[in-house]
Amino acid sequence: MGLFSTVLHVYGSNQTEIIKEIVNELRESRNFSNFNKLDIDNSNYETVISNTYSNDGVYYLITDKYNNWTTLIEVNVKIENPFYLYELTNGLSKRLNTYALSFHLHDGDVLYYNLEYKGEPLDGYSSDLQYFLEEPALAEEITSQRHNPIHFKEILPSTKTVEGFNSILNEGYWNAFDNNDLDEDGIPNDDKYFVDEEDRFVRIGLYLELYSADDYPFAYWHSNLSKLELGSCYLIKTNF
Repeated sequence: MGLFSTVLHVYGSNQTEIIKEIVNELRESRNFSNFNKLDIDNSNYETVISNTYSNDGVYYLITDKYNNWTTLIEVNVKIENPFYLYELTNGLSKRLNTYALSFHLHDGDVLYYNLEYKGEPLDGYSSDLQYFLEEPALAEEITSQRHNPIHFKEILPSTKTVEGFNSILNEGYWNAFDNNDLDEDGIPNDDKYFVDEEDRFVRIGLYLELYSADDYPFAYWHSNLSKLELGSCYLIKTNF
């Protein structure tokens, strides 16, 4: 099984503001009533994270703000009717009156993002539109669901361009589509279109400088938590 990873980045808001609004969002839209802070630091995080897999609840780790972004990591979801952090993107963007950008890496095979602004969807992305489809997608359907990263213009670092970002997004499936190089099953014809999606996830994080221009520890956060100052992070547990 490949890597599953879900993270949400909020632009401009600090940790305290996000904690308040994630609690409000979970209470009002998901009917959660119990909220607890779990102690975590760089000396105990392996045990703390391991314990989340043994106990019911929803667990999010909320970082300090790096550059312009504060990050929420979906550590674990263990409830009867699970939902996922990316489903809160719109609500948080509306409550915090800013941009919220969520990523979901599914089984290491396909990468998704959703960009929302003040409760309005701006852009969505799938690195492989065919992945969950049993029949090949029609060209019209593919075109209608294509990403449009022009919406990132206001939040790109000053040294980066929409065109450069789009180049990373188009690698693989989308370049094959543009080159009329999808086979009868809707899959790229040539191995030259293969993309390591975890690597793409990291490169996107670096390009957008969601943590820094030199590092993006959140794609494979399971192995990178020690890079963070965990004592200043907030690990929230919630359940009914």
